[in-house]
Amino acid sequence: MKLVIFAGTSEGRDLCTRLSQAGREATVCVATEYGKEILPPMPGITVHTGRMTAEEMADFLQETQMVVDATHPYAVEVSKNIRQACETANCRYIRLLRPKTQAEHVVHVASAAEAAEYLAHTEGNVLLTVGSKELHCFTAVPEYAKRLWPRVLPAAASMEICQKLGFPAAHTILMQGPFSEELNTALLHTCGAKWLVTKDTGAAGGLPEKLAAAKRCGCQVLLIDRPQEDGMTPEAVYRLLLPRKPLRFPLFVDLTGRQCLVVGCGKIGAHRAEALLRYGAVVTVIAPEGEAPAGATHIRRRVQPEDLDGMFLVTAATDNRQVNHAIYEQCVQRNIWVSTADNREECTFFFPAVRTGGGLSVGLVSDGSDHKKTARAARAIEAVLQEEIG
Repeated sequence: MKLVIFAGTSEGRDLCTRLSQAGREATVCVATEYGKEILPPMPGITVHTGRMTAEEMADFLQETQMVVDATHPYAVEVSKNIRQACETANCRYIRLLRPKTQAEHVVHVASAAEAAEYLAHTEGNVLLTVGSKELHCFTAVPEYAKRLWPRVLPAAASMEICQKLGFPAAHTILMQGPFSEELNTALLHTCGAKWLVTKDTGAAGGLPEKLAAAKRCGCQVLLIDRPQEDGMTPEAVYRLLLPRKPLRFPLFVDLTGRQCLVVGCGKIGAHRAEALLRYGAVVTVIAPEGEAPAGATHIRRRVQPEDLDGMFLVTAATDNRQVNHAIYEQCVQRNIWVSTADNREECTFFFPAVRTGGGLSVGLVSDGSDHKKTARAARAIEAVLQEEIG
């Protein structure tokens, strides 16, 4: 499936990271070179830079099956163009919505123009954290160059906008977030601000830290509300694009007298042979090196295809990827249960972390994402079983 992501937000970058880590491919579109700079190189992720009209987007999206719009919550025109382009190109459109933040004791306005009109009837300095695109609205505030302190991205385009609008350099704050509560507090004190104008950028946009700083400084907040739109939460988009594989079903088998083969006798092979012996299996270890545990038959040579004859299950635990892969393929052809130590995709059963005690046997396997978590859980289970024995 050809996937295109319109990003420029932290959620867009996080989605790209997750797709790359899962081995997925996608094209991510950012409007500016600055957007490209803050997006680190990732395997499978191709970056397209530059603003596009709706018509240009439609051409770009030819043969695309799905588009994720992860642009800023206030980028209304951009989202409108993306939706229109998706309709023209006949591809699925998904709007990724940043969760809102519950804000109390703030003054709500519907737009930057309304915020400027409200400020025109107030007194005191103002810290503006609304970006550079709508700064022109605030030139309607009387003595704006004296009262207002815009905080914008440290990009040449942002600086140029501030200069053209007549904001003095001493009042222009060029900074890239995230901003902590302490840093917001320091900036409010530096500006001598009585007002903080911001947008509902959610937790990802640092709104909670802004609100907390304003409260500390006794500063009134003027909040520009978000446009209303439908979409999916980041978690819902992750589930759609990166569905988790089902967990492994715990199947307990009687190995008493069963013929089991372990190929390889390093640390992993010897450990698995010992575990199989404890459960009553008849264990054969084939490996030129190492020392099989007591009770196992150790054949000191390389494995042969005929060694698989009559085996109930096999563990491939050599240090040679090609050998392990060949064993896996031969076992699948013969309908023999096989666990390959160096590749979870080449397993028809998964060798668990085993803990026993008090007549109980517990096997624990993970999804492969966190082996340390499995070890911690196994130790905790072992402690519980020891209590049962006690």
